[in-house]
Amino acid sequence: MQRTSSKGRILITGGAGFIGGHLARALAASGEDVTVLDDLRVPPMIPPEGTGKFLEKPVLELDERDLLDVRLVYHLASHKSVPRSFKQPLAYLDNLDSGRHLLALCTSTGVGKVVVGSTCEVYGQADVLPTPETSPLSPRSPYAASKVGLEMVTGAHQRACGAPEVGIVRFFNVYGPGERPDALIPRLCANLLARNELPVEGDGEQRRDFTYIPDVVDKLVALAGRPLPRVVNFGSGHSFSVNDVVRILQSASPGAGIAERRPRPNEIAEFRANTALQTRHLGARPLGTGLEEGIRLTLAWWQSRGPDDVLQRIFQEEGAD
Repeated sequence: MQRTSSKGRILITGGAGFIGGHLARALAASGEDVTVLDDLRVPPMIPPEGTGKFLEKPVLELDERDLLDVRLVYHLASHKSVPRSFKQPLAYLDNLDSGRHLLALCTSTGVGKVVVGSTCEVYGQADVLPTPETSPLSPRSPYAASKVGLEMVTGAHQRACGAPEVGIVRFFNVYGPGERPDALIPRLCANLLARNELPVEGDGEQRRDFTYIPDVVDKLVALAGRPLPRVVNFGSGHSFSVNDVVRILQSASPGAGIAERRPRPNEIAEFRANTALQTRHLGARPLGTGLEEGIRLTLAWWQSRGPDDVLQRIFQEEGAD
């Protein structure tokens, strides 16, 4: 098949999820023709409305008809819970199988460009901080290993004749409204509102490179209009500890207590992105949202949900884990 024109559709797999939903709404609002694909196996925190055409099916059930006139794919569908991956490791093979199927379809149908979502978790406990894209991959969870496998399959397509232009984005701890409470900041926000407590795993000194979701969407949109790097970190280049996040939330609710939890298996001491390549490819971006402001906005979003809904979300995540 000949490649589609630059005026074709944009397909977002996992487009009802946290990052995918925000991206879909931003692209649709800008006038792009967007198709969202999601199997809704995980009910979205924000309904997939205002995101364009919606296809409810798994990535593995995509066929060539679904990709007609698609010029760009953001592949964001994923099993993503690190703790859950230790309990259900084989389920995370879907991350590899779905990517393989999608990339093969994109090649056969002539899709021009594919952005594949990966994670900083592929680095494991990196020897170099901030961590550049050239650092060795050393996954420490089944989830991270599945993303390494996806990256290997993607790399094969990057070298193949006739394949789309393909780039890998390694996300570093994206947070904001709409993220489920299986991740750090929404879990803390939800527990603060429902129980007036802040659950902290281990000593709370583990550090993460947090980026507020609209800042990540800005980078994803900008990436589409440029040649894709083979792989690029999407992070802030700064890290904060869990205890730093707790202190910010305690300033909003001084009476909140700390609920000590056991450390996670194979916990990573710190993730911090080297952002030099990101800057070279995307240029200087607008000043991002600071952590205190981003947490304030995220907490306000959780407050808007109502106490019964917040508590139900916590119970759902605790039951799943």
